[in-house]
Amino acid sequence: MTVTDDDGGLVNERDDGGPVNDCDDVGPVRRVRGRVVAALQSWIGSPVRRVAPLAPLVAAHQVRSRLRPSRYTDAAPFRLLRVDPDRIQRSLLEVAPRIPQWGRVVDGDWAAGWEPFDERAVPRGIRQRYREGRDWRDTALFDAFREQLARFGNAWGYTDIDGFAERCREIDRLHDAIRDDGYRRQEQLHGPSGYTTTARFDEINVDIGRHGELHWRAYGQHRLALAKLLAIDSVPVLVHRRHAAWQAVRDARRNEVSPPDRAADSRADGYPDRHDAHPNRHDAHPDLHDLVGVPER
Repeated sequence: MTVTDDDGGLVNERDDGGPVNDCDDVGPVRRVRGRVVAALQSWIGSPVRRVAPLAPLVAAHQVRSRLRPSRYTDAAPFRLLRVDPDRIQRSLLEVAPRIPQWGRVVDGDWAAGWEPFDERAVPRGIRQRYREGRDWRDTALFDAFREQLARFGNAWGYTDIDGFAERCREIDRLHDAIRDDGYRRQEQLHGPSGYTTTARFDEINVDIGRHGELHWRAYGQHRLALAKLLAIDSVPVLVHRRHAAWQAVRDARRNEVSPPDRAADSRADGYPDRHDAHPNRHDAHPDLHDLVGVPER
C-alpha cells in the first residue's frame, strides 16, 4: 500500500508550550502568505530535489573529507542507518540549523538544547489518538495545527482549519499501512524513477551526539512516532551532524586504537565518561556497522 507520508521538518513547526491561538479567523495577509509558502514548497522544493543526483554531492563530500578530516566524517554522507526507533529519544528541531549538514563533524555543546521527542505535540497527539481513543480534535495535534495556522497561515501544507480533517485521514492511512505492511523506505513507496535524491532526504533525519545519542532533527516526525507506537523493530535514518567526540569513536574503531580521553567533556555535560574503553565496546551502534561488517538491511 502506497501512502504519501508527512513532511515533519517544516521550518515553521514548533511546539514550545506557549499559548494556542484560535486560528478560525486567520487574517487575510497571513492566509495568503501561508498559501504562497505551501505552493512554493510543493512547486519548487520537491521537484528540484527529486531530480538532483546524489553522485556530485557524494564526490564533493569525499573531497572535503580528505582536505578537512576534522570537519567532515569518513562515513558515506547519504548512507541510511537502520535504527531501533526507541533509540531516538531527543529532538533538536527547534535549535538545529536549517541548512543541511550531511557529513559534518561539529564539536561543542550544540546538543544542549534538546527536548524529549515523545513530549512533542505530534507524538503526544498520536498516542492520545491510538492509545487513549480520543477524537483527533481532542489531541495535542489539533492544538499544534491551530497554533501554526495562527502564526504562519500554513500548517503542514494546509492553509485553513478544514485541512485538519484531511491531515488526520492521512495519518490514519499511514498508521494502517505501517501496521499492516511494515515500515518501508521512501524509495519503496514512491518508486526509483526520478526519486533517488529526495527519497534519501525525506527519510527521518538525525544528528549523532557526543556519546552516540540519536537526536531527531527533521522529517518523518509522524513516521517515527507511529513506528514507536507500533513497536517497529527498525527504521531508516539519514545522519546530518556527528559530534566530534563520536567521530573520534568512529576513527578509533577504524584504526583499532583507543579513543581520546573526553572525560572533561563528559563531566561538563553531565554524562559519565564512556570513551575510556576499547573501541569495540561500541560495535552495536548502527553508525559503526559499516566499519565492523554488518550488512545493510
